[in-house]
Amino acid sequence: MAVFAFLYHPTRTPSDAELAERAQRVRAWTLAQREAGRVLVVSVFEAGARLLPQDAPTERALEHESALAGCTFVQAEDMADALGLASAFPGRAFGTEVEVRPVGVFLTPAR
Repeated sequence: MAVFAFLYHPTRTPSDAELAERAQRVRAWTLAQREAGRVLVVSVFEAGARLLPQDAPTERALEHESALAGCTFVQAEDMADALGLASAFPGRAFGTEVEVRPVGVFLTPAR
């Protein structure tokens, strides 16, 4: 099995009702994938991201639209399998794009 990172990019701000529905559906999907041994790590990012550009002396705030919402590390057979898993991610129905990247080195979290 290979490791892939799913990077979540928001494309719009969901309504309060959508946020509740999205949270419930994403949680159920994540728990099911973890139970199946596919989800390794889940991170949901808070607002307030800062970017420190390589060619500027100070950081700048990232707007919601350009910030990552979170990431999940998953196990999959290959890119096609990872894309199939990402296509089933329920957050997509609520304005989230999923970027799928192969991970060259994955160090499991310390316990």
